[in-house]
Parts: sequence; C-alpha cells; structure tokens
Amino acid sequence: MTRCLTTVCYWCVPLRRSVPLALLLICLAACPAAQPLPAVVLDACLLADRVGHSQVGIEPVAGRVQVLEQGPLSPYRLYLPDGDNQRWRIGYASGNPGAGDYLFVNSHRGYIGRAIALGAEVPTTLQRPHEAFFALLTYLSQRYLCLMEVHGERGGKQLRSVYVARIPSGMGGDLHLYYKLAALPDPAAEPVR
Repeated sequence: MTRCLTTVCYWCVPLRRSVPLALLLICLAACPAAQPLPAVVLDACLLADRVGHSQVGIEPVAGRVQVLEQGPLSPYRLYLPDGDNQRWRIGYASGNPGAGDYLFVNSHRGYIGRAIALGAEVPTTLQRPHEAFFALLTYLSQRYLCLMEVHGERGGKQLRSVYVARIPSGMGGDLHLYYKLAALPDPAAEPVR
C-alpha cells in the first residue's frame, strides 16, 4: 500500500507544478486579442461624411449630439448623438481624469488613452465632442464604430482624426480602438467628376 502511494505521489508532484503553466496557456489561447483593422474600414471612416464607400456600409448616427450631466458629483459628461437609439447606445464620455475618456457602444467601452495609434500621432481626447461625426460601419458581416472629428486645415488639406473599433458580438468586453490623424484634400477644392 505504501509502495503504491509512493509511486502515485512520485508522479503527482511534477503534474502539480505544470498545472499553473497549462492553465496560463489555455487562458492565453482563449483570450480574444485585438484583431487587425482592415484598411478599407479606416478609409471609410475618414471619409464617412463624404461620398459612400462601395465595400463598406456606412450608417451615420444622425442628429445633434446631446450632452448629459448626471449632477455635480458625476465624474463624466456623456455626449450622445441622436439621443437614445433603440438598438445601439453610442456615445463619448469625458471628464474623469483618473479613469480617462472613452467611447462606448451598448456595454462595450474603448478608452481613448489605450487606442492603438496608426501613425506617429498620439491619441488625444476629443477637442469638440459635440461636433464629432458618429457612424456605424459594416464590412464583411462585422460592425464597427466610427468617430471622426475635423480639426481645421493644414496646408490646404482638411485635418481629420478618427477612432475606429470592431464592435464585439457578445455582451461586455472592451472595444479595441484604433486612432489615426490624416490630412485629406478639401472637398470644395476637388474637381467635379
């Protein structure tokens, strides 16, 4: 009997040491990573208020942006385009310096400070969130949140910044935001085709 227990214990010790490693590998394999953003989606967001993009469906979230404040002790101001949409609750929360500003779609949040920069520029908070352009994009059966802000002109070109994120299909989970600042030709200066 003792010989049997000794043999079992001899094999159990190495197994107990490898269990945490196995669990870590399983967790890493199961955790959803940020999927790369298709370039066509980023381009569609940059031009969302102009001519439609043939490969990407663009659904502007129309209406003026409403600013909601939850009282004097509220840490955030909420910017909600078109009030309260029945299917998609979309907006921008600003004002809590400790936690940071974020975009949201239903229960999904994407923090501005964690956005992946697609250029040399560092993501910043929105300058004029009440004038930002919100849209829902569809590409290859995936839904994306698009927020575009116009910053004026630089060298005869319109300066725009965008935040784009794939909307997860399940409840909860973070939005993995991508950020880009780009100078585009002014639409008034483009030749008529």
